[in-house]
Amino acid sequence: MNTNESVERRVRPASLLPILAWVGLLLMQAISPDRAWSWLLVGLSVMLITGYFWARSLRDRVTAHRQTLGTWVVAGDQLVEQFSIINQGWLPVLWARVHDESAVPGYDIERVETVGSQSERHWNTTGVCQRRGVFRLGPWSLEMADPLGLFQVVQRYPATTTIMVYPRASHLPNLELPRGRAPGRATSSERSPEETITVGAVRQYTQGDSLRRIHWPATAHHARLMVREFDREPSGDVWLIVDMDADVQAGRDAEATQEYAVILAASLAGRFARSGERRGVGLLMSGRHPELLSPARGETQLWRILQALAEAEPAPGLPLDALLRQALPTLGSGRTLVVITPSQDPAWIAPLLPLIGRGNAPTAVLLDAGTFDPPRGDSAALVGLRDVLARQRIPGYVLAQGFPFRPVDRIRRKRRELKALPGFGRVLEVEVAEEV
Repeated sequence: MNTNESVERRVRPASLLPILAWVGLLLMQAISPDRAWSWLLVGLSVMLITGYFWARSLRDRVTAHRQTLGTWVVAGDQLVEQFSIINQGWLPVLWARVHDESAVPGYDIERVETVGSQSERHWNTTGVCQRRGVFRLGPWSLEMADPLGLFQVVQRYPATTTIMVYPRASHLPNLELPRGRAPGRATSSERSPEETITVGAVRQYTQGDSLRRIHWPATAHHARLMVREFDREPSGDVWLIVDMDADVQAGRDAEATQEYAVILAASLAGRFARSGERRGVGLLMSGRHPELLSPARGETQLWRILQALAEAEPAPGLPLDALLRQALPTLGSGRTLVVITPSQDPAWIAPLLPLIGRGNAPTAVLLDAGTFDPPRGDSAALVGLRDVLARQRIPGYVLAQGFPFRPVDRIRRKRRELKALPGFGRVLEVEVAEEV
């Protein structure tokens, strides 16, 4: 954020009393002339004129800049910004107060500075991003005044910028996730009618084959058209199913079921992205920003999931059983399904049964709502839910409020940026590695 945007600059009286006093003295001098009124009138006039022109100088000759250092942050990291006040006038800034209207929880940059004539003041502000989410930085304003405080100067910077605070992956409780039983390259020689990520064999072209499947190196080698055959997707890809139904959430702020659900999902996504397992991860989530990301591998998929989780907010209207029923055709077969929910209603187990019949392996992570907000929880209902899960041979884990999430090792990400070469006037695109 900088001062290239339009800035609202105005001077206003700090109080109407000096002006009213000046008008009163003028009337007194007109009605009953006296040297005392004259001296008071002249003195007050000099003060008002001096204060006004001093304030005008502050309004027109002082500028401010604000810049966010770093391009991304993870919950628990420091948000760092650089502020500058530049005084190009001959009159000093005796005090300047920065007033911020940002919406980042716990981030306070209120500050008072002085700046001499023809000089600058620079400083950094830091604050810990206490929770994940999408937040607004700005608008903000700079407040100043003349030495006597007769006139107030306000420079308002209306531009805003959005900062995304990603959820931080943490070490998980001991979750043993079963694999699905879909046929894959290791268990079946069946070929897939659709294109997948794994090429199983090459054969001669037959009428009706898609031209997209032609394998040109093999065609050149055999002197006839050859096409690729694809294996079925390997089993074991993971669906993270996050229940963001507002009607079942409990707790407040960081100690809320939705926050624990986000941390769990982010941790599982990070675990599979960093491990050597060839398991893709997908995300199915309800709430204010519903999301459906099909399973895929790699760092790019991880950051897609983290971005969706950063924006997650509960919303009413779509209970977990309805979410699962809607997603039945999408979830496929041979997958591991991790259902993360504070719901104690066993109705959502029924949609899992046809998924089990298709070779999927569900696991439930139950957030104990009673530990987050006792009136919202029912220990008997939670015990009954676990019994139903056990009868259906669905592993169930319970997580209570106060679980000591311990952040995993720092995450690395690469990005490209333009960098000017000093003294050469050239700009190059370079790759920058960031770590949090």
